[in-house]
Amino acid sequence: MNKCSICKSEIDITTAPILTMGAYGNPRFLCDGCASDIEEATTSKDLARIADAMDRLSAKMSKTEPEELVINTLTEIMGSAADRAKKIGEGSYDFALDGVEENSFDEIPEDMMETEEDKEIEKIEEEKVKKFDKIFNIISTVIFSAIGAYLIYVLVTNFFT
Repeated sequence: MNKCSICKSEIDITTAPILTMGAYGNPRFLCDGCASDIEEATTSKDLARIADAMDRLSAKMSKTEPEELVINTLTEIMGSAADRAKKIGEGSYDFALDGVEENSFDEIPEDMMETEEDKEIEKIEEEKVKKFDKIFNIISTVIFSAIGAYLIYVLVTNFFT
């Protein structure tokens, strides 16, 4: 059984969320409690709940002393959660930002979208490839038939004469 990368409690890795990946692609898993604390710290609208979740995560980290990669990842997450909490406290946080990822590609930029010209060029290229395939198949069939006929001729002349 594997352990949570923060609190070291036993977890089932088939359903456990991943906090981060190590240098060799080894995932660092989270238990449900730590995952919910991170979720609470990063998405809650209530300052007290954010502070409580961050306190719980800090207490777990101080008890178990996780590896450096986990500490760095949690420091980054908790730093952004603290900035978010500060803006919420000031009343300047835009909650519409919560559902938006920084590198979200929901919409393709207009200059990157496929145009009718691109579709037409692709269609012409496909037709060329189909014609080439058809010609190549015919030539291959003729060549292999000729080789087969020659082999039959050689066998017949050598073994039956």
